[in-house]
Amino acid sequence: MLELQGIDAGYGGFQALFGISMEGKDLIATPPHRIIETGIAHVPEGRRLFPRLSVEDNLRMGAFIPAARLRFAERLEYVYQLFPRLKERRAQLAGTMSGGEQQMCAIARTLMSGPKLVLFDEPSMGLAPVIVAQVFDLVKRIRSEGYTVLIVEQNVSQVLKVVDRAYLLEVGRIKASGTAGELAASDEIRKAYMGL
Repeated sequence: MLELQGIDAGYGGFQALFGISMEGKDLIATPPHRIIETGIAHVPEGRRLFPRLSVEDNLRMGAFIPAARLRFAERLEYVYQLFPRLKERRAQLAGTMSGGEQQMCAIARTLMSGPKLVLFDEPSMGLAPVIVAQVFDLVKRIRSEGYTVLIVEQNVSQVLKVVDRAYLLEVGRIKASGTAGELAASDEIRKAYMGL
């Protein structure tokens, strides 16, 4: 579904990726506003909710594409089953919730479009360790629902518990790749990245 070939990327004067390649689908010719219609949705770093909108209005924004708007009530019920706390707080302003609740809302908003592939960018950023564990449990549950998930995450030990395959990037280059089990069993990776 997603393919990267020789990707170099960065921001400002910082280069974050050097020649990264992975399996998948070409989106170079797809305008950004059409990418979500291909079935790809994104949970951004830092959550990027609309803080002055209610939880439910944030979820409505996730169902903006025409196909998702037609199934809004169905998708809303689905995410409220996944995240019962959001249903309880549906009228609350998103910016007044805790960091963990905001992350739940960001994930739920992404699922409102009915994606095939969910991209997570640093889902544990800024969260307490107990909330990080809950977020990764949610990722595991989402995967069990049939979604394909791609996660960019610095918390190596947590992410290896929920993925099938991993690519370890160091200074923007692939240092190691393999199944989650292979990387978790590597003494070098356990010592350097997991503190074990």
